[in-house]
Amino acid sequence: MKMLFITDKFPPVEGGSRIYYYNLCVNYPHEEVVVFTKKVDGYKDFDKKQKMKIIRKGIPLSNWKYYQVPRMFLTFLWTIYLVYKESIDVIHCGDFMPAGIIGYLAKKFFNKPYVYYVHEGDYWYFDRFRFKPKLRRLVLGNADQIVAACTNAEVGVKHSVDNCSDKITIITPGVDYKRFTPGEKNPDLVHEFNLEQKKVILTVGRLVDGRKGHEMIIRALPSILEEVPNAVYLIAGRGPYEDFLKELVHELNLDTHVRFAGYVPNDLLPNIYGISDVFAMISRETPEMGTEGFGMVFTEANAAGKPVVGGKCGGTEDSIIDGVTGYRVDPSNVDEVISRIIKLLKDDVFRESMGATARKWVEETSDWVDKAKQIEQVNHKIALNYATH
Repeated sequence: MKMLFITDKFPPVEGGSRIYYYNLCVNYPHEEVVVFTKKVDGYKDFDKKQKMKIIRKGIPLSNWKYYQVPRMFLTFLWTIYLVYKESIDVIHCGDFMPAGIIGYLAKKFFNKPYVYYVHEGDYWYFDRFRFKPKLRRLVLGNADQIVAACTNAEVGVKHSVDNCSDKITIITPGVDYKRFTPGEKNPDLVHEFNLEQKKVILTVGRLVDGRKGHEMIIRALPSILEEVPNAVYLIAGRGPYEDFLKELVHELNLDTHVRFAGYVPNDLLPNIYGISDVFAMISRETPEMGTEGFGMVFTEANAAGKPVVGGKCGGTEDSIIDGVTGYRVDPSNVDEVISRIIKLLKDDVFRESMGATARKWVEETSDWVDKAKQIEQVNHKIALNYATH
């Protein structure tokens, strides 16, 4: 079946859900997928390299308020045009607004089936708003199939819509384990960040708010240093939260033990994972952003042969096998964070063994080609259902 994938943002935009959508689409038969999205910085060069068709109209909006409805109407008209021009069989909606609403309208007025995607990070967050939960139930209730990116996202769907189990498919993110591989530490990066003879704790993620738990690791660092004096915390990412974190580092006299790497280009990410010893992101729920989703950075680190430490929050029950590929810890319990990180940093044999096990697990469970085949199966379910009605 030929699908039209609608999302407000698409690579080269940063973000786990964007990487998720890209890899599902790029591993789907390229002649059977059309991506409809918005123009972002660097899109022309990016799109030229793709085999699949990408159509971009307009720019992403920072919010979807009622006064933006006319913009959504234009997107809806473009969607209907593409549905008929490209002979689309099913619409895939990567965002609640505008894609989810457009999918609902296309089904209601043009009888086109649609698939709606749910991520842990944005699902429970919508419960804080007055009208969005009602609109979300409308979109979910009328979707032909629902793709949940983790188990906790599936729980969220069932929390909102009754009798929907038969149309939910959990498709966790994959990882390019041929790109993220174990290997020697890159000497240039080790020198750049002054990591010679250091045990490196790494976090990769946007510095938007406290959801990813950078603050917890910084506060844990003095106790970690008592047991592992050569420990260093490397923070890769950028965002408005960086100033707060730098102030905290200075306040705790940790300037010589914390490195801010800033934005790391996509092509350098494998090397950044490679210079670490332990990956840690103590994800937790925040009022501003809700909870973390699946956490693709955990499986990327695993693919690089690194054990991980993550918060018992959001989608990490799917991305971390506790005690096998890493540890899930109480994000409010700093002592637990300290003990797990110290254990991994001090015991080289144990750390490397866990990293090797994690690498094998990723190879067996996280191939993007297999994930794209699951999307094909979702589309076939819809085709069979329409054929019998």
